[in-house]
Amino acid sequence: MLPIARRFQDQIGMPSKGYPTPLVFHPLGEKHTHTIIALHGRGSNAGRFGPTLLEAADLQARLPTVKFVFPTASKRRSTVLKRIPINQWYDNYSLVDPSERAELQIEGLQETAEIIRGLIDEEAAVLGDKAYGKIILLGLSQGCAAGSFALLGGFSDTEREPIGAFVGMSGWLPFENELYQIIQNGQGPSSSRNVYSNASAQANADISDDSVDSVESDNADDDISAEGDSSDDDLVSAGEFQTQSLDEYLFDDSLDASDDFNPFEEEEKEKPPSVIQAVDHIRSILDLSPLEPAWRLSDDSGLSLNIPQLQTPVFVGHGAEDPKVSVVLGKRMSDLLSTGLGMDVTWRSYDGLGHWYRVEDELEDILDFLQHHVGLVALPRSSSSHGGIAGIEDEEDEEGEEDED
Repeated sequence: MLPIARRFQDQIGMPSKGYPTPLVFHPLGEKHTHTIIALHGRGSNAGRFGPTLLEAADLQARLPTVKFVFPTASKRRSTVLKRIPINQWYDNYSLVDPSERAELQIEGLQETAEIIRGLIDEEAAVLGDKAYGKIILLGLSQGCAAGSFALLGGFSDTEREPIGAFVGMSGWLPFENELYQIIQNGQGPSSSRNVYSNASAQANADISDDSVDSVESDNADDDISAEGDSSDDDLVSAGEFQTQSLDEYLFDDSLDASDDFNPFEEEEKEKPPSVIQAVDHIRSILDLSPLEPAWRLSDDSGLSLNIPQLQTPVFVGHGAEDPKVSVVLGKRMSDLLSTGLGMDVTWRSYDGLGHWYRVEDELEDILDFLQHHVGLVALPRSSSSHGGIAGIEDEEDEEGEEDED
């Protein structure tokens, strides 16, 4: 069991918009060298997720200089669960196709990313020199999804120092299909801010007839694969907006043929690379300003990119037998981050593991990853530490106690 004296809540961050005060576990040692901010899955909360994670691998004793911060998601009405209020970082409609009804995700992703940025800034303020590099963001399932999206969006200050590492377990990347299209086709999301703002406003209007109260739900499991009659395919793409606008301009009879202005030449000069476009698409969804001038063309026309968040090393782990969030989604997330965005990504899948984590391999791999990338050395496990908790996953699912998604 964790020392009771070390398990208490600080008044850090006092999250707004219904986010409870985070659960904080201070370092067991005298030094505070790193902070791990860990996000639970949908339907859970910090009080259920945090102690279980720490006790499973004896993390406080093995990482005595680490401060653990466990925020709790606000209660939001779940569209797929007939608008029952549950703790979720954002409202998502389907785990078979996370892009379905994508407009439902926007408000929660925006608010959650703002909360995460605030927690990171607060921890950086107390960690001292090169503080951001000593912060690790971790997420399980929907916590992985929300955390990864917030990471890629970055901060309002586009030159902010990158955080030390991101660790995702059993998760996926929101808006992954759109990001793939941008990276593959090089079509920028210049009009996406208005598209998503309108979609978000419409989604908010659809649920504004009553507020989210404190009603609890025992049905907020992640065994969700409901089909809907609407999807994000109904949204007009940024590329379509650009093409229509450009065509109307080019073939306007009033255009003076003697005009030296060449729209094609101008477009070629100013169009940023697909990586910048993809990150700007995420920033647009999160209501952040574009990266420019975070990228520039040097004198020799060689491209120089300056995107701090893409310098953060990433660990992505996933159970190969996950029945709730397919391991395919985790692998696609890993591939997009590494191949598509050029990030340093460590990918691991675990045979025999479902929608949870396991101490003897996954958590040990994570500790090795953190030692390599942020210099965080874990002490050996004590002989009294219990083994993996994959079995607990099945027991909790049967009892309906853990609603991780």
